Amino acid sequence: MAIKSKELAELLGVSAATMSLVLNHKPGISEELRTSLLERIREMGYGYMIREEEEQAEMQEPLADQTIAWVVLSEYHSEVEEAAFFPKVIEGAEREARSRGYRFTILHVFDESGAKLKESIKKEQFAGMLVYAARVSVELKETLDELEVPYLLIDCFCPMAETSAVTVNNRQGIFSAVKYLYDRGHRKIGYISSGRPLCSLMERRRSFRYAMEDLGLKEDPLYCVEKAGTGQEAQEYLEELWKDRSRVPTGLLLENDVMAVAVYRALRSNGLKIPEDVSVIGFEGRSICSILEPPLTTLRVPRRLMGRMLVILLLQKIELQNRIAETVTVRLEINAELVEMDSVASCAPACQ
Repeated sequence: MAIKSKELAELLGVSAATMSLVLNHKPGISEELRTSLLERIREMGYGYMIREEEEQAEMQEPLADQTIAWVVLSEYHSEVEEAAFFPKVIEGAEREARSRGYRFTILHVFDESGAKLKESIKKEQFAGMLVYAARVSVELKETLDELEVPYLLIDCFCPMAETSAVTVNNRQGIFSAVKYLYDRGHRKIGYISSGRPLCSLMERRRSFRYAMEDLGLKEDPLYCVEKAGTGQEAQEYLEELWKDRSRVPTGLLLENDVMAVAVYRALRSNGLKIPEDVSVIGFEGRSICSILEPPLTTLRVPRRLMGRMLVILLLQKIELQNRIAETVTVRLEINAELVEMDSVASCAPACQ
């Protein structure tokens, strides 16, 4: 009596999708699982359902026709300072995808609510998606889930949404920077935030507070700027703020390297020298760090590695979903490395 693929999947305790991959010799599951299922199918007398590999090669499109999509949902990705961070991440992701036989495409939706996603993305169009959004709400997660396309978030982890992601380890990076300043004698340590509501930047701000507590220091609101803005706006705001020398710390941690341009100019316009009067540390390790004078000490993010890990984790998630029915949420964090340049000096006891 003939049996359907779905019925055979139920007998073997796997999903219909996994059974299709096995019977048609498609990638997406481990060779160990594939071999085990093929043996059991033949033992049960259903070997005739297994497509011959030669026939499969003739009838099916090559694996290269499967596509991994980099999906941009946020307007922030188009801003100069955000756009500058992602090319190396994209390069790493694309190289890893192509090395595994997948095509790679970038899709700009520019829709933070996700309302246009259903119009832009059809089921079976992509093998998986790498999704960039400034923030992920429960509603956006539900929209992404409804697409039924496996996905990961890029450098954005929202606990309430319970969505898998690959992110920068902001807490580790910020702690290492604060500890570096602490070990150099600094106790008056401040933080400069643009105030932009990006998930990763808000996490860095929280991480600064945790790091100060871990080192037994009290965060002083006089030294912390919550909404400096960006570019010229930030420079003008900080110039005015630091006319009051009581608001100038001996060490400053910035939410990213680009902020250093405004900070450097604002300090100098008030007659303050770097690092003699104020030590400065950035975040992300962009090329601008070596151009600044003095070169900026920073927390370097291995962006190409981050891109590779996005694809690797996405493919592992696809395989896991094919093997088990439960939904598994995973966060993979990439550590940041402190790169010492010339923008930090030791702080004498008199300046503490």
